[in-house]
Amino acid sequence: MITLRSIESGRVKSRRSEYGLFSLFILLIITFPLKMFGEEVKNNNDKQKKSDLIILPIIYYMPETSLAYGLGGIYVLKGSEHEQKSRPSSVLMSVVRTLKKQFIVEIYPDFYVKKGKYHLVPNFNYRTYSERFYGIGNNTKKDIEEEYSFQSFKLDFTLQRKVSEKFYAGIQYEFEYNKITDMEPGGILETEDIVGKELGASSGFGLVVNWDSRDNIFYPKRGKYCLVSAKFFNPSFGGNYSFNRFNFDFRQYISFFPTHTLALQGYIDIKTGEPPFQKLSLLGGQYLMRGYYKGRFRDKNMIALQMEYRIHLFWKLGIVGFLGFGDVANTLNKFKLGSFKYTGGVGIRFQINREGNHLRLDFGFGRETFGVYFAVNEAF
Repeated sequence: MITLRSIESGRVKSRRSEYGLFSLFILLIITFPLKMFGEEVKNNNDKQKKSDLIILPIIYYMPETSLAYGLGGIYVLKGSEHEQKSRPSSVLMSVVRTLKKQFIVEIYPDFYVKKGKYHLVPNFNYRTYSERFYGIGNNTKKDIEEEYSFQSFKLDFTLQRKVSEKFYAGIQYEFEYNKITDMEPGGILETEDIVGKELGASSGFGLVVNWDSRDNIFYPKRGKYCLVSAKFFNPSFGGNYSFNRFNFDFRQYISFFPTHTLALQGYIDIKTGEPPFQKLSLLGGQYLMRGYYKGRFRDKNMIALQMEYRIHLFWKLGIVGFLGFGDVANTLNKFKLGSFKYTGGVGIRFQINREGNHLRLDFGFGRETFGVYFAVNEAF
């Protein structure tokens, strides 16, 4: 699902930072979320909440950003009682500023309309940011790490129509503009022929089909989620690059006990043509292969397998344990089982509303790497 922000690192941080983040998580679940308002409707003499707005503070520290701070919110809108089959619509939004003058705005609406007949997802993201680059491939070295700064604007629009009770099909459009504002002199980006280091945009249309039998879209305990999409990027659509993307996302949720859930995910991302380096498959981050810095390894194709065991303890608190196994490669026949990376870790969960939205704090470990992630909703 969508998150407000994550905290991630490709190298071991000090214990002070870890304890500080844990203390912040405890403080947030005690004092927040702050419910600003909710609309209630009466039905058969019972009150039913129809909408809910929750405000969340955002604060974290990374060497790349120094202190980062901001504000985020979750707005959930449920259908009335006679629309029980409609899934809840939601809007996640955040605004973040850092002491390094970095700025991030994210707005992620997710609408189910006409009693769930249509599923509309128009996402917006703007960043002035900096991040690390290690080159391209699945065997890049940590000592070639360099940092670059950039501005980006992304609009991702998906419209699906319900074909049957659990099956959706529709169209997609994606536009992303990137401008590198600073790069290390003599580094890989400056000296090598890397597609995407010049100012440019990616613009593409696509098709998507989706099977969704989850019992809850925010915190599923049972059911399946299967998404297959194809996007075609071309200069004739208003961009600068020509490439295609094929994405496969398969998830299974199994409930053993009322409070225990096993979540499984298989993820395949395939690119053909000449995508810019920003649009390559990125291993790591808060969704796939937690423990690795996002983009620690990048290439045209990626395969990742993940599992997570979730336990609700008491009140609104829960814990999870997770494992991941994945890699990137230039072509599908270049994947080698012996080169696959692994991750594992544990996390804490705090439920913030009845619909199943959670705050999560994850500690992920990989091969000579470690990451901490503070976000909203599950990784998958």
